[in-house]
Amino acid sequence: MPEEDLETVQRELATTRAQRDELRRELGDLRAWLCIKLGIGRDDPSRDEVTSLCVATDAEILGEVQRLQDELATFTSTEEAEERRWSGIDALIMENRRIHAIQAIRTEFGTSLRLAVDLLNERYTRLRRRRPDRFSESADTYWDGFHSF
Repeated sequence: MPEEDLETVQRELATTRAQRDELRRELGDLRAWLCIKLGIGRDDPSRDEVTSLCVATDAEILGEVQRLQDELATFTSTEEAEERRWSGIDALIMENRRIHAIQAIRTEFGTSLRLAVDLLNERYTRLRRRRPDRFSESADTYWDGFHSF
């Protein structure tokens, strides 16, 4: 192989190695950032007795991401189930049928009358913020004639 070709190959090899090393550094930074954000870094005592952050393995990072996805799915399905429990009651609240809403709350959640009234008030406030246009009665007159404990 001529010497010029050898130098060209060596230059290309050096460039390729530099690019590879840069990608490895970026990947290491990404792994470290993920470990910090996921809270899965672990302490690793070095030779000088100074503690440094040891980056988790790819499998550990993926495992933590999967755990978080599972936790989110559980939370989301629980929230959806809770919203389904309230859907019929919400219609009563928006139609200004407060007594019927209290009865439905007591039936659905098995609460005392006092707690049902408190839940009605909380749910009314939440619904009024989310869907003010769905109410048959204005906010100023909604509680007129309704007296609780």
